[in-house]
Amino acid sequence: MVASVEIISYLQWQPTLSPQQIYSQRPVPQYPTLYDGQLYYLQQRAAEGGRCVLLRLQADGSTKTLTPDGFNLRSRVHEYGGKAFLLADNHVWFSNDADRRVYKQRLNPRSMPEAISAQDDQDMAIDFQLTPDGNYLLYVQEHPVENGENVNRLCALSLVDGPDRQAFPLISGADFYANPVISPDGSQLAWIEWNHPLMPWDGSLLKMGQLKDHQGRLSIDPSSILTIAGGSACAVCQLQYSPDGRLFFALDGHDASNGIEADCWDLFSWDGHSIDRITNDRGEYGEAHWIFGQQRYAVIDDERIIAIRTIEGSDQLVEIDIPSSTVNVLQNESSTSLSQLSQADQHSVVYCAASFSRTVAVHGCAGIKTDIRQWKESETILDDLDISIPQHLSYATRDGRRSYAWYYAAKNHHYRAPSGELPPLLVMVHGGPTSRSDSALSYQRQYWTGRGFAVLDVNHRGSTGYCRSYRQSLQNKWGLLDSMDVADAVNYVIRQGLAHPQHVCIRGGSAGGYVVLRALTSFPDMFCAGACYYGIGNLVTLMEFTHKFEAHYLDGLLGEHYSGHASNKPGSPYYDRSPLHELAQLKSPMIIFQGLEDKVVPPQLSRELVENLDARGIFHQYVEYPDEGHGFRMMETRIDALEKEAEFFSNVISGSRD
Repeated sequence: MVASVEIISYLQWQPTLSPQQIYSQRPVPQYPTLYDGQLYYLQQRAAEGGRCVLLRLQADGSTKTLTPDGFNLRSRVHEYGGKAFLLADNHVWFSNDADRRVYKQRLNPRSMPEAISAQDDQDMAIDFQLTPDGNYLLYVQEHPVENGENVNRLCALSLVDGPDRQAFPLISGADFYANPVISPDGSQLAWIEWNHPLMPWDGSLLKMGQLKDHQGRLSIDPSSILTIAGGSACAVCQLQYSPDGRLFFALDGHDASNGIEADCWDLFSWDGHSIDRITNDRGEYGEAHWIFGQQRYAVIDDERIIAIRTIEGSDQLVEIDIPSSTVNVLQNESSTSLSQLSQADQHSVVYCAASFSRTVAVHGCAGIKTDIRQWKESETILDDLDISIPQHLSYATRDGRRSYAWYYAAKNHHYRAPSGELPPLLVMVHGGPTSRSDSALSYQRQYWTGRGFAVLDVNHRGSTGYCRSYRQSLQNKWGLLDSMDVADAVNYVIRQGLAHPQHVCIRGGSAGGYVVLRALTSFPDMFCAGACYYGIGNLVTLMEFTHKFEAHYLDGLLGEHYSGHASNKPGSPYYDRSPLHELAQLKSPMIIFQGLEDKVVPPQLSRELVENLDARGIFHQYVEYPDEGHGFRMMETRIDALEKEAEFFSNVISGSRD
């Protein structure tokens, strides 16, 4: 029996999902790893304050939580962290967020973790590697410095010493390190490093050195250190040794020393003497290094690689024949958003897979001639009738270029709008600004489409997934091109008759929150309301308070080094592109959210913005969350913020905000 459809205005639709349903669902799997024939993965539990635990999939389909209460597999290196565990030698080795110590635990839910690093050591650790002989644990370390810049280095921890072991540095001197990998025979260590003011996706170096173990002390011979690839105009990522000892990596940009030119993150290999190019097909095999452990390919054997390739913002699973550099798309994999791929055994890989209509599942694949295995299914809380499938938009910008966005139509099978009525539009802006909005099913986006909003998720210039020239085009132009691309996307969908021109709202967090503020002040007649999550109103304030990883990020984005008081004057991009100084142009009401433990965009920025909104009499709401950092992790916070945001937008559009 078909349910009747009610014909009412978009603004009167009742959502098919509640915020409670969205954030109470079972967390999606992260970093799936097949070890000794069993699947393990990380799970971040919003109901437990964002605690991360390790789970194992049992033969009967049930799961076992291996991480005891009181432990949290999380690291805050670069503040963003990432994969903070390693499965090796029948143990899980991990960083515990509560005390920052490194632990090992037998892969048994009844075993307790054992601390292997010194007590009261506040150093942070991530990107673990175990030497083949099992004597040392290697990792990236960040050492906090009071009233100064944190120190990053590659460290080793002896596993044959007694308790309260002290880590010792293997490599230091650069501002940042990432992705240490050990050769199969244990003789070499390769890593990525970079220095201020570059970000790792701007310019980085691939280095390698010989490991020596002398009288129980591991070291790298300084005279053996080689720079294999990279430079100030090219970015290296995704290091991996093959079984035969070749070093594989992704690189984009111009590597003058090796004569390499790659606009996309292509795959290369180094055999100890020369570099061979593996791919050259306008696909992205790497990604911007915001967090640790985001592997996108696996060298299966001497002849095959299984990889994730991104083209025009969508992901594909491909098999690469190394000798011929032939790339074949695995047609059995229909998912459009793929991530966190790792080698499962000598023949196959596991990875996270999502699509327009399905959230994250764990899939396995052994190559072009095999079927996709579904290790762990996705869980659906929304009927297919209510899932809005996006259109990928490519639209002209006012400066003669092209930009991209995903458009989601309002959809709710219980309702239909009156003939001729256009839906309100919610514009979403991702963070970074070098992140990207992908096509994976997001219940947050579907919440809005079920409420009667169309959603426009913009991949403005600067976003990843569209190759280096697109990403780097935002250099010197942050706050200009991105906000312009947002405005041009809105104009495009309005001209197409896809949205109501007077009912356009905009939301974003962090760098996306900055673009929200820039768009609201640069195009004040385009938007009726905005939501800013831990956004940036004053770039000078940001530079005074931000953390080491992004301390010089704005040098490239704005094209000028920050110079304290000299940058806080008209004529400096730090001043001129700060939305705080353009609030006289603002016409839209705003709702602002801020975590008080945020080290990336500290509370001072939101409070400064709110003070100025108060002084100018601009209608707004301001919400602070005492125990939240950058990116809300707690279930109650997420529910509260989404409820407040939805009510705010609805009241503004309907004219009942007071």
